[in-house]
Amino acid sequence: MVDEVDANHVRIYDTTLRDGAQMPGVAFSRQQQVDIAAALDELGVDEIEIGFAASGPQHRADMAAVVGSGLRARTLSLARPLRPDLDAAEEAGVDGVIIFTALSDIHLRHKLRMEYQQALDQACEAVEHALGKGLFVQVSLEDGTRTPLDRLEASAKSLVEAGAQRIGLADTVGVGTPELMVWIVGTLTRTVDVPISVHCHDDFGLATANTVAAVLHGASVISTTTTGIGERSGNASTEQCALALTVLHGRTTSLRLDRIAEVCRLVAESSGIAIRANSPVVGANTFLHESGIHVAAMLREPSCYEPYDPALVGARRAYVLGKTSGRAALLHLAGRDHGDLDDETCRRVLDEIKGHAERRDTIDSELVSRIIERNLR
Repeated sequence: MVDEVDANHVRIYDTTLRDGAQMPGVAFSRQQQVDIAAALDELGVDEIEIGFAASGPQHRADMAAVVGSGLRARTLSLARPLRPDLDAAEEAGVDGVIIFTALSDIHLRHKLRMEYQQALDQACEAVEHALGKGLFVQVSLEDGTRTPLDRLEASAKSLVEAGAQRIGLADTVGVGTPELMVWIVGTLTRTVDVPISVHCHDDFGLATANTVAAVLHGASVISTTTTGIGERSGNASTEQCALALTVLHGRTTSLRLDRIAEVCRLVAESSGIAIRANSPVVGANTFLHESGIHVAAMLREPSCYEPYDPALVGARRAYVLGKTSGRAALLHLAGRDHGDLDDETCRRVLDEIKGHAERRDTIDSELVSRIIERNLR
């Protein structure tokens, strides 16, 4: 059964446990996989791609443990268009498969070593075999952004005729641009009457922009990873895509956005890949303000320098003192414990704080209090 498409709603399938796990150095234990899947399920992710069942018996056992944990989300396995891969997915107990086939010239020639029609026929046969097992079936066109558009159109038609319930466009090496995504996705949505999904990599820093552009022109399903982890430069991140679509474009998702930061922290801890301080949405500095001009304005109206309320993602804003701080921030932070400070005292305190900042000292509330008290004597 093909999922219904709501023009305003975006369905998310998170592939942290599959594509994220392919990031060099990342190796989730079975318990970590179960915990991450549970967190994603609680977050409200619609589907979770939990692995590549054909990887081997141990991996299938891990996937089966995730499936058996009682998730509400649809569970998916990646699969090549090969019967053993589909049989392995069935053994793992997933609800559906993402069958991937590459139809670009470079992949046909150097990876598959097949002619186009041979690869397409193989994929169509795989669709029919998977449907016979009662699996939900998406076919992802790997390296789709380097595949001729007429070939993508013809392939999508054939795959849907074979029974594919969703067609995926994969920007496998991140060479897509928003303009290209608009062109391809717009064409595919006019070509077939099933949902279109997109899977974007971040090699040029465009994964989120490409994903959003695709949604605005017809894609109704997005493939993302929590914190954007993945091979090479990573994938479109679940949190960035969800916030951009919700805040900037008024689209809806099933995510409980106030839980997104804690899920990202769980993935970061489990993967060993730290969230950088200036990462959008969930970075430590996202709602942290030091600049004197900014803080002075924000004390009157926070939206001067914040695009959305931190509470939307379960966060809080904070003001800190440092090299670029000004009088307004100092008075705001000092007033809680030291009352009002005159201009000369403010100047001396700020000069000391800036000196500590230049030496890269840790400027915490205890240090600030000591500086203020010294200058009030």
